[in-house]
This record gives sequence, C-alpha cells and structure tokens, in this order.
Amino acid sequence: MQCTWKDCKNTACYPQKRKDGVVWANLCEEHNKALEDAVTDRNAKKLLGAWVKASGGAKKLAGKM
Repeated sequence: MQCTWKDCKNTACYPQKRKDGVVWANLCEEHNKALEDAVTDRNAKKLLGAWVKASGGAKKLAGKM
C-alpha cells in the first residue's frame, strides 16, 4: 500500500485511525514521524498542514468533505 502523504511514493506501514477505528490515512515511516512531531509540538499551523498532507493534499481532502 502506498503512503497517502501528498506526492509520496513510499510504502505505507502506519495506518492512522480515527477514534471510531476508521483508517483515514496510511503513512510511511518518514511521514508518520512528521505527523507525530506535529502533534507533539502542539503547533496548530504545523498540525493542520501535516493533517492535510497526510490526507493526500487539500484537493483530495476537500473532495472527501
């Protein structure tokens, strides 16, 4: 399975799940760390940017809404 991070071609091995258990993204090791770092930093701009990229980018995310 391919990483869902915008423009990433790496193999995903870290599923990201919502509280209800539904997978919303699958990330490679590099991007899983980037998302975890954004959560740890508690910086809203960085966290929202990582969430959008992990979801495949703004266009893909908007299409899901």
